[in-house]
Amino acid sequence: MAKIDSQKIIGPIMRFVNMRGIIALKDGMLAILPLTVVGSLFLIIGQLPFEGLNQAIASVFGETWTEPFMQVYSGTFAIMGLISCFSIGYSYAKNSGVEPLPAGVLSLSSFFILLKSSYVPAKGEPIGDAIAKVWFGGQGIIGAIIIGLVVGAIYTLFIQKHIVIKMPEQVPQAIAKQFEAMIPAFAVFLLSMIVYIISKVVTGGGTFIEMIYDVIQVPLQGLTGSLYGAIGIAFFISFLWWFGVHGQSVVNGVVTALLLSNLDANKSMLAAGKLSVENGAHIVTQQFLDSFLILSGSGITFGLVIAMLFAAKSKQYKALGKVAAFPALFNVNEPVVFGFPIVMNPVMFLPFIMVPILAAVVVYGSIAIGFMQPFSGVTLPWSTPAIISGFMVGGWQGAIVQVIVLGISTLVYFPFFKFQDKLAYANELEAEK
Repeated sequence: MAKIDSQKIIGPIMRFVNMRGIIALKDGMLAILPLTVVGSLFLIIGQLPFEGLNQAIASVFGETWTEPFMQVYSGTFAIMGLISCFSIGYSYAKNSGVEPLPAGVLSLSSFFILLKSSYVPAKGEPIGDAIAKVWFGGQGIIGAIIIGLVVGAIYTLFIQKHIVIKMPEQVPQAIAKQFEAMIPAFAVFLLSMIVYIISKVVTGGGTFIEMIYDVIQVPLQGLTGSLYGAIGIAFFISFLWWFGVHGQSVVNGVVTALLLSNLDANKSMLAAGKLSVENGAHIVTQQFLDSFLILSGSGITFGLVIAMLFAAKSKQYKALGKVAAFPALFNVNEPVVFGFPIVMNPVMFLPFIMVPILAAVVVYGSIAIGFMQPFSGVTLPWSTPAIISGFMVGGWQGAIVQVIVLGISTLVYFPFFKFQDKLAYANELEAEK
């Protein structure tokens, strides 16, 4: 009966995970990782939180010494929506087995068609042939994702159905591929124009991307940035992993764009000197997930590894503890998830779910009460070791919160481990007899 119930749950999950759009979303968002990680480093240097140090550097290099660093930020983190639009359209076509480059190009073109071609400053007349760059970054990322997915799907459909201009075999493939893209391009551009007109009428002069931001992105950012959102993220990562599905990959594919948008909003508040929860800063950002909810791996299995290293009686878990310890330092715990195992193990279901949820509450509360500042600075790879990552994203307070989370992991996992270890030890004794 348990097996049937598990299949009923895992079947829909796997169908969702393997959808072309979800795969394209996950792969496309990975393309902006270098922009967000490295670009945020330049932002931190350009927005040093130490006024005395700022003044000292300015006395040597001048008051505008931060401008080059902000220029790098402007060309990296601040255009992640624009890049994700291209990369998602590209990934959709690539995963569908068709020439991907035209899909990325068409997605990018559609993105610009759906933006205003003039910029209206706070005071003054509209400026022609100018675009508000704010929509290139986190503020336009949900619209960019939708455009990339839709254009990728349309382009793929036309190519797979052979609704294309077919060139003779003598024509070089590089040229023939571009002619194949012309009919899909016409369809994409026509649809983009229609959507532009409808959006302008519906919003009274606004655009599709602005409408998506107001109607979808703002509510979703509010949801993911809440305590309930943090708990939901923590729960689904572990819940999916327990069934053997890569929970972190699935959840990241769904929430990364929103968490990066939250982070981008916090960075803007930091630049204005107004970063605080009282001013509306987002608590749940990508750092919240990468540096706290998956410490030592999904399910925060640090406590389980410690228990295997120092309290195991069975040879099985003593050996596994030694194997799992080093990967756990870099937040990789597949040896534990599949080797312990945690997957489909009813004994470990409760702690595997409960520890990340408790961690989400602790981290959220630490920021909400003012112990730790909202995240806005450096964005680290998820594999950055504990304590180091906490210090880099949250200062000494972040490191302390990570120590608390690891302590919770140890306390919660230990009794469940002892029960599992007792069973394994008894089985080993029985085998020896």
